[in-house]
Amino acid sequence: MKRNYGLPVDLYNQTLGETDLETGQKSSTYSKVSIRRAIVQPARNHRDFVYDLAYISANKDFTTGGFFDAADRRIIVDARDLPSTWVMDADQFVIFNNQRYDIKSFYEFEQDMGYILVVRATIGQKLVRLEEPKSILTLQQLASGVV
Repeated sequence: MKRNYGLPVDLYNQTLGETDLETGQKSSTYSKVSIRRAIVQPARNHRDFVYDLAYISANKDFTTGGFFDAADRRIIVDARDLPSTWVMDADQFVIFNNQRYDIKSFYEFEQDMGYILVVRATIGQKLVRLEEPKSILTLQQLASGVV
């Protein structure tokens, strides 16, 4: 399946986050792994409902706005496509087709063969993209003369 139907995804990990105490500006450092072929299952779009404190508390008027639309996917990643030092974590996220997906949960295959990532589309999140140069050109200058 990976060979015939694999799609490119980028797996990101936030390695460092700092906040400037004077300005309040947040800065983060990310590491990225580009996966050339991952098995991406179709999105399951559904309407979901979440209870918050206003719904649970006693003697409160019923509030509205607990419904939201979610798009969940499963992505199967081969462990050979990841660096040997990569540690899978639920705080990581996936960029697929210019859409950010947060990892809800993940399952490891036996003998570290790969991972099944259960991801959810995150609307309104900051889209982080780290671009890598495809080729590096080195320019040289050569002068020759005849005496």
